[in-house]
Amino acid sequence: MCRRNPPGNPPLDPPGALVRSVALRMIRRLADRPQPVSALTSVVHMVENDETDVAMDDIGMLIQYFQFSVLRSEYEDLVRAAEQLDSLDSLTDTGVERLVVDG
Repeated sequence: MCRRNPPGNPPLDPPGALVRSVALRMIRRLADRPQPVSALTSVVHMVENDETDVAMDDIGMLIQYFQFSVLRSEYEDLVRAAEQLDSLDSLTDTGVERLVVDG
């Protein structure tokens, strides 16, 4: 489920909407882990401030650093966003695919 863009902000670009949606889903799923939740909240803020490229890089690094599992649906959405941003290295360089689980 993709949340609506906050009032007063310009519409999100499709990759931004995907990155934001994935970050929000991860935040809900990892609610008992405050450090990754805080970091993922920063990713959401980056997207909302039109910094989708930076958010894409950061979400890959956060997954690598905290080593939390990534649901296949989350990963597929991140790959779609990365392809649109021409930034697949944000995922491949960090080895995110190793942490993908079916779920």
